[in-house]
Amino acid sequence: MMKKNFFIVDNRIFSFDLKPRDLAVYFCLCRHASNEGGTCFPSRRTIARECGISGAETVDRALKVLIEKGLIEKHHQHSEDGGYRSNVYHILPLR
Repeated sequence: MMKKNFFIVDNRIFSFDLKPRDLAVYFCLCRHASNEGGTCFPSRRTIARECGISGAETVDRALKVLIEKGLIEKHHQHSEDGGYRSNVYHILPLR
C-alpha cells in the first residue's frame, strides 16, 4: 500500500477570512486526516512543530477560530487512568 504524499483542500477555504496561522493549522489537520472520515489526532505540540508555530497556545487560538467558523470539530480523549490524550479532530465539509 502506497502512503499518500498529498492532500486536497477545497478552494473555498480562502473565503473564510482566516489568518495564516489558522490556515496552517487547518492544512496540518487535513494532512493528518484519514481519507474516510476526515478524522485525525495530532498533538498540539505536533501541530505547532509542523506549522512552524512557537507554542501550543497559538495552536489553541487557531483551533478556536476553526471551530467557531464551523470548519472542524474537536473532541477530548481521556486515557483509562483519567489522564488526557491527544484531541480528536474532524474536518467538516465546507458550506
